[in-house]
Amino acid sequence: MAELGFKRETDTDDSDRVAPSFDVLIIGGGFCGTALAVQLSRRDPELKVAIVDSGKIPGQGLAYGTTYQCHVLNVPAKNMSAFPEDPEHFVRWARHHYDPDVQDGSFLPRMVYGRYLASLLKEAAATSGRDLPCFRDEAVTLSQTDVLFSTQLKGGRKLLARAVVIATGNVPPGLSSVSGLTDAATRYVTFAWSQTALQGLRGTADVLLIGAGLTSVDLAIALASKGFRGKIQMLSRRGLLPQAHRQTGTWPQFWNEGSPRTVRGLMRLIRNQVRAAAKEGLDWRCVIDALRPVTSDIWRSLPDAERRRFMRHVRPYWDAHRHRVAPEAGERLSGLIREGRIQVHGGRLTNYREDESHVTVSYRRRRDGRSEELRVGRVINCTGPEADWRRIDNSLLTSLFAQRLARPDPLFLGLDVDPDGSVLNDQLVPSQRLFAIGPIRKGKLWETTAVPELRQQASNLAEHIVRIMSAERTAAEASTAPVRN
Repeated sequence: MAELGFKRETDTDDSDRVAPSFDVLIIGGGFCGTALAVQLSRRDPELKVAIVDSGKIPGQGLAYGTTYQCHVLNVPAKNMSAFPEDPEHFVRWARHHYDPDVQDGSFLPRMVYGRYLASLLKEAAATSGRDLPCFRDEAVTLSQTDVLFSTQLKGGRKLLARAVVIATGNVPPGLSSVSGLTDAATRYVTFAWSQTALQGLRGTADVLLIGAGLTSVDLAIALASKGFRGKIQMLSRRGLLPQAHRQTGTWPQFWNEGSPRTVRGLMRLIRNQVRAAAKEGLDWRCVIDALRPVTSDIWRSLPDAERRRFMRHVRPYWDAHRHRVAPEAGERLSGLIREGRIQVHGGRLTNYREDESHVTVSYRRRRDGRSEELRVGRVINCTGPEADWRRIDNSLLTSLFAQRLARPDPLFLGLDVDPDGSVLNDQLVPSQRLFAIGPIRKGKLWETTAVPELRQQASNLAEHIVRIMSAERTAAEASTAPVRN
């Protein structure tokens, strides 16, 4: 089945077919893959671009594929345009296609944003007059020839491309290394966004959410909206919950090239700025927001040892203050806690034990080291994406590493890339045909998960790829031009 803008392929036998060939193949169809495809189409309508993604609807990815109306964006509408050069684009679209009363500060349902991204793909195809195929499948291996990459899909097809972009997004967490927890566990959900995570929870048995970040908040609110009658237990190392957005003033940029290059020095600098803001009647949010445009610059300025120190000691506190929930989500969460329907625990999970009807988990409390137990009907891993690539089981990445086409970054947070997004091989040479975008570049940028940063990344990478493709096209035309005497 094919329609303008989308192409569905479900065949498993590719033996009698010529593999389709594209200029750019994007592996991953969430925000990054969608934004990049649209940017490429805008810059060079002649490029043949395709997307490989296992999701039902191109553009949604995990973040925007939720079916819960209560799941809203964590960023106000004014900052959610897919185009850095047109910051009001999403607000205009939402007023026309969703609600004419949408304001710049509205926090809209994520499913609405998924519709927005899907519409961008259709619009790009219609504008260029060229199909923008999206193969609903999973890329399992990638191999390189002299001229092209060959991508093997799980369903059996092969796709050829001059250039490939890895845009696979966040990596789901693996099985926790906890005593008693094995693959045979039937009441443990490894991935919070799996279709079965919340299915069948009709009784009064408690549910334990491992982690207390944005994912746990989403699941807790979804459970409450479903009428779940049990208690929702949240367990994380420090018991920190995400803060909520609030209206606040602006604070001047205070980081510069002369600022500290140590985590300790930076924390001291931020605390001093927070105290100064308080004297002006402003809260800490404006100080953290002032750092947002330069967060990646700060990260790049730190030695690897300081980056590791940040991840060990500061990251949970930074995440709780930097990655906030919408005001309505924050109020709902606070209300559930006040009502006793959510209980938050700080500690380390130490043991997991199932019986026929329940799970008993043991944890060591952070504040005093005492051992406690929780008896629940289900345990759901909400710890967020896997942060250590040494623990990732991914055949696509394994194939790249085996061919020495790519390497993890020094902190094992993702792929090693250059500033343009070109993937570095095992000799640290940047590729001219293999690129990365999104969370997979976390080791180099750190701040690479939110739309305001990702849309600029997509714009820059599209420009980089088009420049390379144009140079190759010009060289090819020159080599085939007739020689005149």
